[in-house]
Parts: sequence; C-alpha cells; structure tokens
Amino acid sequence: MEFKCKKDECDGDCSSYLISIVNEVLENGECIVYPTETLYGLGGDPFREGMIDKIRRIKESPSDKKISIAYSDLDHASEFLELPELAWELGEEFLPGPLTVVIETPEGTEGIRVPDHPLAQSVIDNFGPITSTSANIHGRPAPREVKTAEIQLDGKVKLYVNCGRCELGQGSTVVKVGEELDILREGVISEKEIGDKIGL
Repeated sequence: MEFKCKKDECDGDCSSYLISIVNEVLENGECIVYPTETLYGLGGDPFREGMIDKIRRIKESPSDKKISIAYSDLDHASEFLELPELAWELGEEFLPGPLTVVIETPEGTEGIRVPDHPLAQSVIDNFGPITSTSANIHGRPAPREVKTAEIQLDGKVKLYVNCGRCELGQGSTVVKVGEELDILREGVISEKEIGDKIGL
C-alpha cells in the first residue's frame, strides 16, 4: 500500500490519519518505507522480537548486518542508551541531520540516527524509535524516490509513505565514537566538516 502526501514537498503538516495508519502498521509488526532528508528508509519496531532479522531478510542483507535506530533527538536516544560525551558534541553540531553515530553498548555496537525530515520525526514522536536503514536490496541503489524502493522491495513491505524526492540523495556519514572518533563512512557531511566543528 502506498500513501502519497498531497503536496509535492513535505511541509511538516503530517495528517493525524496518516500517522494513525503508520502506527497501526508498526504496532502489528509490519514495516514501512519512509522518507528522510537523505534517502528513503525501511522502518520497523526495533524492540519487537525478530524485527531486526526481518529487516535483514527484506533487504537480503548478511545476517551480521547492523541496523541503526532512529530517534527524535539524542535526549530521546539517551533514554535507551548511555551516550559518550563525544556523541553529545556531534549531536549539538550536526543533529538532526545526515549523521549516524555509532556507539559501543553491552550488546555490541549500535547506530543512532536523528533524521531531519518532518514525516520521520512525526512517526518517531508518535510511535517511538524505528529502524533506520536504506529501503533497498543489499548491494543495489539506495532509493531517493519511493518508486525505487517499491520496485526493489515489491511485496515485502506493508506501507510506502511517498513524500516526494528526498532532499540530499546521499547516505548519512557514519562515525563511531568513544574516547576517540572514527569515520566509518563519509557521506553528506565531510570528514573536514566534522574535524572543523569539533576541533579534531
């Protein structure tokens, strides 16, 4: 099922009807494809048993592929995780925005995403954290438009929320933080920008 925003560009005025549909799908253990500022993402309840494995099956990803989680902000993430000081510094400069912050937890590493998109924020505000991974088959092009996701994930996802073309069209920059910072993938935000902003 596809739900298309009435406007060409999402202005943040997400209808309560749309959000209720999204909530129902997520509460029933199904997945959605939703827009972010970078690319369309594949969302599900990350705390539901078996959901991470389900996301990997949908994407045809390796069984050890990490799946990030999207929160409304770092205060929200800190309700679930203990964040190092460097994560807060990055968040102050770059979040919400195209940055994934990876931290160590007792269960292993976890990626934290705070998408800068009104629809994604509305979903998280109403439902809670959702998975954040590009809505594509592993190894194939990541979708800037919902139709690309529909073609690749045909029949595997319950709801596609079409808010038009994603603004940036490139993956988030992924950084691992602890006592030091390690850039795992350079995306929209350059290594130089990060270094300049936080004095590295």
